[in-house]
Amino acid sequence: MAKPFSYPAAPVVNPIPEVAFTLNLGRALQEFGVSAQTLENALGRLALHLGLEGAVYATPTGFLASFQKAGGTSKTYLIRTGSYGANLAKLAETEALVDRVIDDGVGVQEALEQLEQISRRGPQFGPAIQVGAYAIAAMGMAVVFGGGWREALLSALIGSLVGLAAQLLEQKRNLLILAPLVGGIISSLGGIVLGNLLPSASHTILILSGFIVLVPGLGLLVSMQELGTGNLVAGSSRLVGTGFVLMLLAFGVAIGQRLGNVWSVGVVAEPLALPYWAIPPAIALVALGYLVVFQGALRDYAWTLAASLLAYGSARLTTQLMGPEVGAGIAALVLGAVCNHYSRRTRRPGAVLLLPSLMLVVPGSKGFQGLLLVLHKHTLEGLQAGFQSLTVTVALMLGLLLANVLVPRQRF
Repeated sequence: MAKPFSYPAAPVVNPIPEVAFTLNLGRALQEFGVSAQTLENALGRLALHLGLEGAVYATPTGFLASFQKAGGTSKTYLIRTGSYGANLAKLAETEALVDRVIDDGVGVQEALEQLEQISRRGPQFGPAIQVGAYAIAAMGMAVVFGGGWREALLSALIGSLVGLAAQLLEQKRNLLILAPLVGGIISSLGGIVLGNLLPSASHTILILSGFIVLVPGLGLLVSMQELGTGNLVAGSSRLVGTGFVLMLLAFGVAIGQRLGNVWSVGVVAEPLALPYWAIPPAIALVALGYLVVFQGALRDYAWTLAASLLAYGSARLTTQLMGPEVGAGIAALVLGAVCNHYSRRTRRPGAVLLLPSLMLVVPGSKGFQGLLLVLHKHTLEGLQAGFQSLTVTVALMLGLLLANVLVPRQRF
């Protein structure tokens, strides 16, 4: 689940401008959605250029930093950040700012002021556009899941309701954690009720498409990447947080299903899938929806769409030939290599393309299905689905790691 960053914390004040800029950069990067390893690399590179000695240790919700100027005394800082979502546009601007500082194109004090302006700027897409993004992402995913025009239209309605609930809950920071639970209830109840009003529509596709934006597949993938690169504390804690969100979603869907049984007619409809030519337009909707949800820049949409088509096509082809695990790994390898090449050529973060497009491959929905089966006392089937989800996630992680070896990404 991605949450726009709209509550910037007060800037860290320090009499040494180099230290102040480094600490505020670390806080901003975490709020914009980078991994622990990326944060440590970025602050280490910047500190070296600014003549600071020290070390950084990052977790998903904060970091410890110890810095000193040459000949000065060392001081340790504990910076606590909230668990916000990705903000691709701000991430790209921040990385460009750091490049200018390292290239001596801008002074530290001026860079500190620019960083504060970036952090305090509100979301580039307002609540109404966000709700629309949920709707079109759900519509596109319904077609990708094999649904027809009925599932696509009804999924857009359910997705808009889920997006509206998420935006309302975001107004109260202490209630935002309930977004997966509420979204699960709305998607499940809405899928059953609307599916019965139009009996030829598939309940399963309506439910999955409605809450798919809330599935923390990205958090699961990043946690596996952190574990694979030796960041055990960060990876373990992020994995626990991802599991908690999945549990909230599963409980929400279970509650919605119990409530929806009043309207259920007991007929399970088989979806009438649209022709293959409908898949590219559906992926175009999904790419646009996730680009807005992740607060990306619209100028990146064409590249994001190309990456999304590449991710889906490579995953679909290799899955048919070699199975879901190998298919996911190869798709991640191809996508990661392309995004790294894009980053090296444009000096922009590869995450701008990787995050929206990778959501078409991340097996978050399979992990959710496994947890839901366990809640319904289908323990064996649930464990099988959960293990398959974990296996595919590991394959994705290995594919991305291999892509970073074959085509080294642009270092922050």
